[in-house]
Amino acid sequence: MDARREKLIDFVLLVLPWLLFLLPFQLLRARLIEAMVFVSLSLAVLVILTGRASLHLKGKLWPLSSALGALVLYAIFLAGGVFAKATGMWGQVMAVYSVAGPSVVQLIGVLVIGLAEEAYWRGFVQRYFTEGLLGLPWWVSVAPYSLVHVVSGMPLLVLAAIPVGLVMGLICERNGVLASGISHAVWLYLVLYVFPVSSILSP
Repeated sequence: MDARREKLIDFVLLVLPWLLFLLPFQLLRARLIEAMVFVSLSLAVLVILTGRASLHLKGKLWPLSSALGALVLYAIFLAGGVFAKATGMWGQVMAVYSVAGPSVVQLIGVLVIGLAEEAYWRGFVQRYFTEGLLGLPWWVSVAPYSLVHVVSGMPLLVLAAIPVGLVMGLICERNGVLASGISHAVWLYLVLYVFPVSSILSP
């Protein structure tokens, strides 16, 4: 009975993002970042309370790994902006930037999103489920992380999630969930507020 209960919990936790992502990407798109705070924090709390994930660090070089990961990902997204312009998907980039503003709520929220998303996607989906239960390589977990963004209705976000999943997944594998969480948050600050791609590539 306990085994069946645990499998049911795993199933619910895996399906939940597909439902919750409707909130920021469809129902509350004008408040996307604030809604993502709620969604990511809810998922993180659930996987931590059920013992399926934890925020932890490994190794002494995690600060370097976190910083380098954020910078590499920023460079990838800058190139992605050029790709979006060339393929007529620039409107999808601007749709995201239209809801980003450096308010206190968003600036705090971005830190929460970075840490919480990593607790769920890398801590639970990558380490616990993909590697632990299925015995598969960590990079397989990039697939569900990317595909869940189909809910957004923006193909560019589905593609963009692939490098995020790969970079953050590698950092998590080497230095732990907390290291990838910090890197995720730093990258979000860079790409949304410090050096927004929308400003750099705008005509």
